[in-house]
Amino acid sequence: MSGHYAGTIDASYGVMHFLRIVPGLLEVFVVASLVLGTGCGKQEQMMAASGQTPAADGEIGFERDDNGNTEVEVKVKHLAPPGRLAPDATTYLVWVDAEGVGVQSVGALELDDDLVAELEFVTPHRVFRVFVTPEASRTVSTPSHRAVFSADVDAR
Repeated sequence: MSGHYAGTIDASYGVMHFLRIVPGLLEVFVVASLVLGTGCGKQEQMMAASGQTPAADGEIGFERDDNGNTEVEVKVKHLAPPGRLAPDATTYLVWVDAEGVGVQSVGALELDDDLVAELEFVTPHRVFRVFVTPEASRTVSTPSHRAVFSADVDAR
């Protein structure tokens, strides 16, 4: 019989020990969920590069904000200066093409000395295409050259 009681004592010790650590584990789990949960909303994907820019990399990140808008971040690296792709080009413009709205410029990518650039913008659209073109100026109203990067965004 003593073996039976010994097992019961061991089991009750295990249960009591478990009950003491559960609140601590729950706190860790809740904190981790909050920290990780805030970063999990952002989706990231590679942008498709055209044959004009084989060495370049493009990435797009996006997430919905509290107002239902889509926050977008475009990052490029190893992108040749725009004049190498189109003789009249002095800048790269980022465009959004949303169904029913048409194409709109959302800003320019400014290449640094390492041929890296990024642009952040907010759009009310949830499903749209983002693309990058070399352009003669920041003020053009429609794309005049072929896209060097593109990505489809679905932030529904």
